[in-house]
Amino acid sequence: MKFGLVLPNYGPQASRFAIIDSAIAAENNGFDSIWLTDHLALPEADANVFGHIYESLTTISYLAASTRTIKLGLSTLVLPQRNPIEVAKSLATLDNLSGGRLIVSVGIGWSKGEYQNLGYDFHTRGKRMNEAIKILRTCWRGQRNVSFQGEFYHFDNMVFSPTPVQPGGPPLWVAGDSQKALKRAIGLGDGWHPNASSPMELLESLHDVQSIIQVRPFTIAVRSGILLGDHHEPERSTVISGNKEQIIQQINDYQSAGMNYAVLNFKVNSQSERERAIKQFMHEIAPAFRD
Repeated sequence: MKFGLVLPNYGPQASRFAIIDSAIAAENNGFDSIWLTDHLALPEADANVFGHIYESLTTISYLAASTRTIKLGLSTLVLPQRNPIEVAKSLATLDNLSGGRLIVSVGIGWSKGEYQNLGYDFHTRGKRMNEAIKILRTCWRGQRNVSFQGEFYHFDNMVFSPTPVQPGGPPLWVAGDSQKALKRAIGLGDGWHPNASSPMELLESLHDVQSIIQVRPFTIAVRSGILLGDHHEPERSTVISGNKEQIIQQINDYQSAGMNYAVLNFKVNSQSERERAIKQFMHEIAPAFRD
């Protein structure tokens, strides 16, 4: 089991110091990875949670220079809202400069207004997502000259250099909670990155694809809120919460259902509380899942 930390690059607690201090605390305490959330141009109606947000690619580049060993993740890059060639180039450069520490999760997004603000078609985002993933793969396969012909994107004999440090490019996960997202992840990605629902729902989602995902390396990375301590949570809450024993049991239930990577978003009221939670989790809870 591996553990990633969602950084506070969005919301009222987001600031330069909160982001960098959380990243350094995660690295110093043994988290496997740090993760940034992505949005670019949400309309006011959709901006309640993610309106104040540090742009993900810029911020992760800053963090690559501020850390040394921890993996750097995007959770989740809304790929159809960006030019895939530009994304491929930016991420290949970042993987190269960071020494091969990048992990990328991509999704189709949900805000029609954000697509309109950026000038992209909301209704073709699924098809463009499929082509964009293929373009990332094409650009990252290690050849200097690459070509691609698709319905939405095409280029011929394009020079692409430098290539990523990681052979074939950074691990590429597909985000989304639907069966369509899971099928896209199996067909085009290295892993599936859903939001937490419940261990039983995760088990049911994976039931029909076990024979496929067990024959090759495939990551099931669940993004979940986490709340340390004795707090009253609604019965159907998707947040992992409770004391040490309760949290270990909940993570174990997700692991039994198929999760092998937990991307955790600590629910805290201050930066000092976040840093205490990071330390407490890695010293008291994570050791129960180390091989």
